[in-house]
Amino acid sequence: MAPRVTAATTEPSSEGQSTPPIHRRINPELVPGLMVLVCAIVLIAASKLMNPGAGFTQELAAVLGTSIFLVVASFGQGLTILLGGIDLSIGVVIGIAAMMISVLTDGRDATLPWAVPVTLAVGAAIGVVNGVGIALAKVPPFIMTLASGITFYGAGLGFTSGLAQEPVAPALERLMNGHWFGVPIPIFLIIAFVIAATVFQNGTSVGRKLYAIGSSPGAARVLGLPIGGLTVLAYTLSGLCAAIAGLFLAGYSSAATLDMGGPLLLPTIAAVVIGGASVMGGRGIYLGTFAGALFLSALETIITVLSLSQGLRDIIEGAIIVGALLAQGERWNWFRR
Repeated sequence: MAPRVTAATTEPSSEGQSTPPIHRRINPELVPGLMVLVCAIVLIAASKLMNPGAGFTQELAAVLGTSIFLVVASFGQGLTILLGGIDLSIGVVIGIAAMMISVLTDGRDATLPWAVPVTLAVGAAIGVVNGVGIALAKVPPFIMTLASGITFYGAGLGFTSGLAQEPVAPALERLMNGHWFGVPIPIFLIIAFVIAATVFQNGTSVGRKLYAIGSSPGAARVLGLPIGGLTVLAYTLSGLCAAIAGLFLAGYSSAATLDMGGPLLLPTIAAVVIGGASVMGGRGIYLGTFAGALFLSALETIITVLSLSQGLRDIIEGAIIVGALLAQGERWNWFRR
């Protein structure tokens, strides 16, 4: 007679098996962004305590509304860091775009249909120059983007003599300072941009190729990926995003100066790094970058309330970047244990 098979012999015993730790059941790519997002919410709550007259939703809306410049510019910076590079010309491109849209519109809405494309094209063209220099001339990204930033800043300074330009087209001002159904319009713009950026970086073949190049340029070359073309594309998109941020910043401020993008350069790097991306390339998701941008915007709100100097702000942001870099290795090792 064949032995009777019991449930105990057909079902695996739970004895000797351990349930994976919770951190092993979470996608490691998401964890840094979630942690930073929690910290951002804590900072927003803290800013609410410093301003008792405002509710939490009002503080959240205010932080989200002012984070749009960093949210947009950080996406382009994130693409260059994904390749193991960096774009140090972002601040200059933001300032140039803000100045251009102000000069070209001269306070008239009728000029926007052609002034906006021209301004965006100039930002993208600066990105192309960076990408070609890095991909074809083999100039290190740090040197190439720094040199181009200095060069184009000098050109902008020559054209404008460093003077502030105003006014901006009223329609652009209404876009950045208006409300839809009681919600600031920039929040709707952020939602649309975050969705589009996430889909591009993490849901398209181009995005996957960028990850492959950043993870192993040698392997990507063996696979026949167009490394040069994708590098130019990444830096072009970085210039384009910086130009978009410049347009938004000019509309929000109702005026433009060539230096207004400078304070955003370091935060774009910080947002990407604290969001979980590796400065060596090949790792990180845009949702983490978005969380980093939101965190830095909330931190900026608190710094403004405390009336801290710009030098101290730079020290804080620099310390955040260094801390994130030091924590990356140990953090990733812990989640993979």
